[in-house]
Amino acid sequence: MEAAVSEDDENRFSLDDLNIKVQQAQEILLDLERRKEEIERQKKQLEELRQKQRTFEEGHKTTVDLLTRGLVLLERQAGELKRQLEEIETIHTQFSEQLKAIENIQPSSWDPMNLEDELNKALVTIEQAKSIYTQYRDKLGVNQEKLDEEEEEEVPFQFWNKVLCGFAYSLPLILVLLAGLVIWVLKK
Repeated sequence: MEAAVSEDDENRFSLDDLNIKVQQAQEILLDLERRKEEIERQKKQLEELRQKQRTFEEGHKTTVDLLTRGLVLLERQAGELKRQLEEIETIHTQFSEQLKAIENIQPSSWDPMNLEDELNKALVTIEQAKSIYTQYRDKLGVNQEKLDEEEEEEVPFQFWNKVLCGFAYSLPLILVLLAGLVIWVLKK
C-alpha cells in the first residue's frame, strides 16, 4: 500500500509540478507579451521621433534657404534704396542751390547802366535752373501732368467715377472670393 500511496504522491507532485510549471510558463508568456507591447510602443515613439526629426531637418533647411535668399534680396534692395537716396539728396542739393540763386536775383538792386548785363545774368541763372530741373525731373518720376494736376483745383465729386474706382480696387478680392466659392462648390 505504501507503494500505491507513494505513486499517487509522485503523480500528485508531478501534476502539481506540471501545474506550477504551466503557470510559470504563462507568467513568462504574459511578461514577454508586456515586453513586446512595450517594445512596440517604444518603436512607435522612435518612429514618431524620427519623423519629427526629418520634418525638422527639412523645415530647417527650407527656412534657412528662404531666409538667406530673403536677406540677399533685402541687401540688394537696401543698396538700391541707398543709391536712390543719394541721388535724391544730390537732386535736393541742386534744386536748393538753384532756388537760392534765383531768390538772390534782386532786380531792384540792379545798376540801370548795366541793366542789359544784369538781365542776361538773371536769364542765364533762370535757364540754368530750368535745365537742371528738367534734367532731374525724369529721375524723380515727376512729370508735368502731375504738377499741373496738383495746381488745378480739386475736381468736383463724381459719384460714378468713385464707384468705378472702388470696384477696380475691390476686383482682385472679388475674384479670389469667387474662385474660393467655385472650389468649395466643386468639392461638395
